[in-house]
Amino acid sequence: MSVLDALYNTVHDFDGGAEALAPRIGKRGTSLCHEVRPPAGSNAKAGLVDALKIMEISRDFRTLHAMNAQLGFMALQLPQLDVAHEDTMGHLAHVAKEFSDVLQVVAVGAADRVITDTELSDLHRQWGELMAAGQALLSNFAAKNAEGKRVHPMEVRHAA
Repeated sequence: MSVLDALYNTVHDFDGGAEALAPRIGKRGTSLCHEVRPPAGSNAKAGLVDALKIMEISRDFRTLHAMNAQLGFMALQLPQLDVAHEDTMGHLAHVAKEFSDVLQVVAVGAADRVITDTELSDLHRQWGELMAAGQALLSNFAAKNAEGKRVHPMEVRHAA
């Protein structure tokens, strides 16, 4: 499915269609209809910010998946974990624990060479938790990197 078709379908499949969705993103229904499927010769088109708002409100991610498919990527929804590690090593330990959980599910599932629906579902869940833990580690590491770049107004850094 093309990105434009995905966005069009998301808008029109929304409960109440474009008329119900448009006011929630600050537009008129007819304007939104034209932006997602402009008439021939029209310059109207949906912008990236509007597409993002549409996906957030509708919780319909066909447009995101179409973009990823076109670019050779994939999107994976990360589970919301209650992980509040302040330190990088705590995040790293959590990633290691989640990776261990993935290994356990795969080892148990592959032992009899028959993968059940439950085992597949367990692997999906554990893999998502590993990705979420990895993303938390990346975010923590990036925050620590940014902290290291802040310069106190009275401090002067000299190039080495």
